[in-house]
Parts: sequence; C-alpha cells; structure tokens
Amino acid sequence: MTDVCDLKKRIQSATNALTTGAPVLIVSGADDQEVADVLIPAALASPRWTAWAVRYTSGLLCAAMRSTRADELELPAMVRGNGFSATTPAFGIGVDATAGVGTGISATDRSRTARVLASPQTRPVDLTRPGHILPLRTAPRGVIEHRNSAESAVDLCEIAGLPPVALTATLLSDDGTLLQGTELAAFARVQRVPVVQLQDVVHYRLHHGDGHVGRVRHTATRIVDVPDRSMRVVDFDDELTGAHHTAFIGSTTPAAAPTVYIVFECSHRDPLVSDCGCRHEFETRRAQIATEGGIIVYLRSNPRPANQYTVQGHELAQGSITSILTHLGFTTVMVCGWPGGQDPTSACALDLTPTVRNPAYKTAASL
Repeated sequence: MTDVCDLKKRIQSATNALTTGAPVLIVSGADDQEVADVLIPAALASPRWTAWAVRYTSGLLCAAMRSTRADELELPAMVRGNGFSATTPAFGIGVDATAGVGTGISATDRSRTARVLASPQTRPVDLTRPGHILPLRTAPRGVIEHRNSAESAVDLCEIAGLPPVALTATLLSDDGTLLQGTELAAFARVQRVPVVQLQDVVHYRLHHGDGHVGRVRHTATRIVDVPDRSMRVVDFDDELTGAHHTAFIGSTTPAAAPTVYIVFECSHRDPLVSDCGCRHEFETRRAQIATEGGIIVYLRSNPRPANQYTVQGHELAQGSITSILTHLGFTTVMVCGWPGGQDPTSACALDLTPTVRNPAYKTAASL
C-alpha cells in the first residue's frame, strides 16, 4: 500500500507546481517499460514552459481532455470507433486557435491554443482544423475508468483546481530513447520538476475524489430510535460510483476510537425495509452500537457495471469507507469486516486497526 504521507506530499507538490503553470512528470510502467510524460496545465500554458516541453520531449504536444468535452468542441476521434485502449491513444483532429496565432507551430502559438482549449467559454468556432495541437480524448471518469497517463494528467489538473485539460508529451533522452531509471530521476532533480506515479493518482482519486467535493458527499442526517436509545444516521452519495451509502453512529465521538462495522448491501437490498434473515442481524448490530458505541458503515451496490472500472470492487469500497469516516471527523478507528480480506490500510489521514478476523455479522454481497 502506498505510504499515506509520501502520497500526499507527492500530490501536494505536483498540484502546487501546476497552479503556477509549471510542469509535472507522470511516470507509468515499471523497470524497462517505464514511461514519463510531461504535464503542463493547459489553462496556464506559457511559451516558456511549452518551449521547455518541446525541448525535452518528442515535441508531439497533445491536449488531453475528457471525451465529453472533446465532443462539445466537435473534436472527434481520428479513427471512428476508437475507444480507450491501453495501447492506442484516442487522438482527435489537430487544432489551432482561430485567433491570436501565426503559423500555429511556435511555442507561443501552441501555448495560446492550449489555453483556448482549456477555457470553458471556448466553442467549436474558436478552433481551426487541422492544426498543431492534437486533442487526446480521455475517459470521463479518469484513471478509475482507464488507467493511463493521459487520464491521470487530466485528473491532476482537476485536483489542482484547474480546468481538466492537460498539455502532455513523452519525455525523451538526447538520443531519442525513453528517459528512464536513474537518468529520469537525475533529470527531475536537476530540472526541479515534481514526479508523480500514475498509481498515486489512482489512490488519491479512490480516497479523496477529485479534490473539490471529495470522494463522498453528505446528503442528509436524521435521528432514528432503537430500544431505549436514539442514534444518528448520515447518508452519503459516492461521487465516483454513484452509489448511496449510510453511516449509523452510536454513542461515540470523533475523539474516541470506535469500532466500525462494515456491512454490504445484501441480495434483498436494504435491511431497514426488507424482511430477510439479514434484517434481524442488522438490527442486533444497530442496537449494539446504540448502547455500546460504534459505527455501522452500510455500503450499497454500485449502479455502474464493474467492468467500467480499472480497480477492484474492494478497492472502491475501501475508498468509500475511509472517505465517509474522515468526513465524519474520525481519525482512529477499529475496523471489523474490512473489504478485501487483508489488514485495513488507508491512503488518507485515518488510522485503521483491525479487530477480529471473522466478524459475527456478515452479508454475502459485494460491490
């Protein structure tokens, strides 16, 4: 599991650089398959950094953006039916800005086109075709849907609070080969460019969302009564998957280290309204936390098919759980029923400690 402190430092360093218009390196692959891509936020693209990117890369500058935005700008894929492949980039038709450019190939012109592409006010008429910046169509849900450096570049721009359009190109050595290993590390150090692993962006998106509303969004809070007690019930929308989750909070406070029971939606759906065997067990657990303290995190099924994600169902569940608990203000918890079968780990500032390996309450369901 990625060390939480190192992960947050790398993401923070990258987003700090991006907000000044400076470049970041995104590294994917491993060993001799390692690839480093330069990322410059298109909204802040300058002639200086665009020229720098041309100097140290292949010079083929792409503007990565969500496919939905590319459709709005009437930038179709070069090849009809070209989806999101692990090996074939979804290039769109090359463009230049309609106004404010000369030949289109200079660093000044290309940075101008990048800024036009990033502007929310830009319309198809503001772009000429063909041109010298290649749009790169990326998956609408980013690295969680398609684990690729282009998606991670767009996600990082969004996490930094910038328009989700990234000027990208592949870093090369002086002899034209991919810059890798110690040479890549030396380049980043000399050039003072932050380095982020693609997997860092995946972990961040799983546990923190897109940097704005977070992975989950609080939708409602209510009080329900159980025998001799009342308890707080908090509903959340999962911004990543579209699922609706609920936290049942007993007599505990964020200052304590409560036991958290992870409960998955059973095949009969919500145990609050369904009449199945799970209902009795759920009510028993709910009465227990009302009396003794603790939390039930009730995870409902994702409405989208599992094949729309590049991560496993238990990874999606882990991110939902940590996001809910941090949203509620907890920093240390005892976890019972952590999804995935291993000891609980987190990519956010939440200390998770396992309780018993086989909790008494289970439901035979998954995300």
